[in-house]
Amino acid sequence: MFIFLFGLQNLLTAQTYYEVERLPINTSFNEMAPFIYKNGIIFSSDRKNDVVVVTVDLQGNYLYNLYFTEKKNNRNWSRANLLSKELINRYNQSSASITADGSTLFYTATTSATEKIGDRLKDTLTNGIFIASLNAGEWRSVTEFPYNNPAYDIGTPCITPDGKRLYFASRNPSGFGGYDIYFSDKNGNNWSFPVNLGPSINTSENEVYPFIFDNNRLYFSSRGHKGKGGMDILYSDYVGGEWSHAIVMPEPFNSEFDDFTFVANASMDTGYFTSNRKGNDDIFRFVSTIPSFTDCKPQVIEEFCYFFEETGTINLDTTTLEYEWDLGDGTKIKATAMEYCYKEPGFYLIQLNVIDTLTGTVTRNETSYDLKIDRMEQAFISAADTAVVNEPVEFDASITNIKKFDVLNYYWDFGDGSFGTGIQNSHKFSKPGEYTVKLGVIGDEIDPKQKACVTKLIVILKKME
Repeated sequence: MFIFLFGLQNLLTAQTYYEVERLPINTSFNEMAPFIYKNGIIFSSDRKNDVVVVTVDLQGNYLYNLYFTEKKNNRNWSRANLLSKELINRYNQSSASITADGSTLFYTATTSATEKIGDRLKDTLTNGIFIASLNAGEWRSVTEFPYNNPAYDIGTPCITPDGKRLYFASRNPSGFGGYDIYFSDKNGNNWSFPVNLGPSINTSENEVYPFIFDNNRLYFSSRGHKGKGGMDILYSDYVGGEWSHAIVMPEPFNSEFDDFTFVANASMDTGYFTSNRKGNDDIFRFVSTIPSFTDCKPQVIEEFCYFFEETGTINLDTTTLEYEWDLGDGTKIKATAMEYCYKEPGFYLIQLNVIDTLTGTVTRNETSYDLKIDRMEQAFISAADTAVVNEPVEFDASITNIKKFDVLNYYWDFGDGSFGTGIQNSHKFSKPGEYTVKLGVIGDEIDPKQKACVTKLIVILKKME
């Protein structure tokens, strides 16, 4: 395992730490294409098993099947078992994706898998996308994606959590060359005609393994963008009706070897990718070392407002005298009773004086007392409520008020998959929308009682032309 620190604008701030490890489920065979499922991952491997008749391709390589393994704790994983014996055939199965409700499975498989053609696959076979439904705990009712084509390969599906849009790679000759990434929308029981994502993402080389994050950020793998070497992991944001220029992710996600199949959980604090930097294709896991903060409530915007009234005052209307409140912050208001809001906490000497209106002098002091105003105990985010795309937003936690412990560290989650540390941060949001920014503070890394967190909604607007 190794720890790294890197800076990547709009992805991860320069203060963010992650740990990356090669999973113990890897073998001397190839393991690839992880997908987060339940408390573990589904992945593809060409390892031998006792269920499937051994079949090889024209190069003598064993074919892939889908496996599932559960994470027991931070270091140990369960034995990897076949995802489903019901789906097993003699040929390739890989690259799984499942809807958020767990009811529908999309995966890549050899399209003519029912043909008995011997123990060595012919080069005329193609791959396509298959769809299975979960019924009584088993994957059943397998159907083909309607745009599978015997003339070229499609595969590496990624379904959006709501099951309404499918991203995938296709070698359709009408594309930019090699594999391109497309999407198709589900309308009732039908799928719309595939749409090519365009030149910001697709090149004359191969673009494969799409992974959609938060509906507007696409991670994918490519040989066609200038990167570290081999296949690289990139991402692009959907802004203003188009995909932004693809950004190559930094080391150690990318290396001079092949790096691909990036996936992450909803908070972007845990995820997986594949790399052959150790020889075979292996699955790596990345984990944020930023502490986890849960059940964070929106911060309370305090109003330091008080009603001032002194009982027992007399009617001065027939005299040249009147009452005046001296509120201790330089403010004086002529009244017997009134409400006043202070700008900030502090110690204030409150006085109700009787003023001679002819001379402006204080003739007597009616009452006098000290007022102490404290902030409520909470972590606090100081930042603009609204900002503009790609312009820096300044975040400050310096007026955080925690009495139960001394704050040692500050952690930021900007709500767009980016993180930061420190009492102050500057962050740019790459697309318009509403972002729930989370601030977590800790006094002790181990003691769970020495934690506090708060959220603040930031609205990011489109830049005016």
